[in-house]
This record gives sequence, C-alpha cells and structure tokens, in this order.
Amino acid sequence: MERIPGAFINIYMNKILSFGRSCKAYFRLYKDQGPQLNMCCEDCGHTLHKHGRYYRWVINKSEMIYIPIYRWLCPSCRTTLSLLPDFLVPWARFTTWVREAAMVRKRQGRSWHQIAATITLPQIGVSSSTVKRWWKHYVKKAAPVALWMAAQLVAAGCEHDLLRQHPRPVNPTPSDTVIWLKQLQEGYTSQDSRIRGYWSFLNARLPGKSLF
Repeated sequence: MERIPGAFINIYMNKILSFGRSCKAYFRLYKDQGPQLNMCCEDCGHTLHKHGRYYRWVINKSEMIYIPIYRWLCPSCRTTLSLLPDFLVPWARFTTWVREAAMVRKRQGRSWHQIAATITLPQIGVSSSTVKRWWKHYVKKAAPVALWMAAQLVAAGCEHDLLRQHPRPVNPTPSDTVIWLKQLQEGYTSQDSRIRGYWSFLNARLPGKSLF
C-alpha cells in the first residue's frame, strides 16, 4: 500500500509468535494481560505501544475457546500489529494443529469422509468440504514454501543437493511437490517442533502470504 505523506492511514498487520504450548496454556497466561514485549515497527523503527485487544474463537480437537488477541500500534506510521499465537493464522477458526493433522491423514490415503469424521470429536465436527478446502490451500502453498525452505537451508550451510530429493524435478505434479515439502520440513525443523507439528514452527517464520 502506498502511503501519503502527512496522512493518517491505519495499516493492519499480523505477526505470529510462540505463546504457550496449547490453547489452554495461552489462555491461562494471557487471559487478563498481554505478553510483555519490546517491539519496533518494521517500517519506521519506532517503538510500538500496546493498543488493546480483541477476542476471537479458536477451535481445537475437542472444544471451542474464546481467546484475546493483543495489538500494538506504531505512533509514527499508524501501523497496527496483532500478535497471533503460533497455533493460529488470520481468518482460520481451527487451530493449525488440527488442520495439519488433517493433511497428514490425507497424505496417508484417508478419504475426505474418514478425515472429517476423526479429526475432531463429534461435538465439534468438521465437514468434508472444509477438509477439501484445507487440502487445496495446502497444495497451493507447497511449492513456494518448499522453495523458500530450500533457500533457507542453503543459506544455513546445507551442502546436500536438495533438488535431488524432489521425486520429479521436471514437470512435477502437485503431489510430487507435497512429498518434497515433507522431506525438506524434516531437515529444516527442530525436534521439538516435530512433536507439536511442523506448521506452527513454520508459520512463525514464513513470509505472510505463504502461511499454511
């Protein structure tokens, strides 16, 4: 967005950080007061000020929880930054863990109906069409995320030929790229992140338009 000098235009952004190991842990820690952080605006460098909070529902495997999302404001360029816990992405109601678990089941060959019936408890429920939408989004993001991750590994000193891990480097199908992404994830992420799921770890590091 182009900014007009002297104009006060509020720009809303999101940043994903690790705030607790679960939805309940996050709620216990921050239900009354936000995290104590010192942050600077990525655009102008000014110190951000606390700017209230809003609430949103988040759905995990067994329940819905109403949690606060805390905001910071740049007093100079008027950018408003919302801090999301790493089990959330903008506009998604289901936690990142639930959506990733559904994609793992799909890669294992489960049917849409089987995934929808087992990914949450019956009292929560998710439709097959929603799981299909998650898969479509995942496949769409697989290629750019895999390329980003390969670049990060090379920059960190990885000497392996990462392209050789791709099952079909020339004219790959979306399924081929999903396989390559899974292999890269295992080399890029930490052991702790693998226990919690890859996506939460990655979403706190990926460029905004590449989030899972």
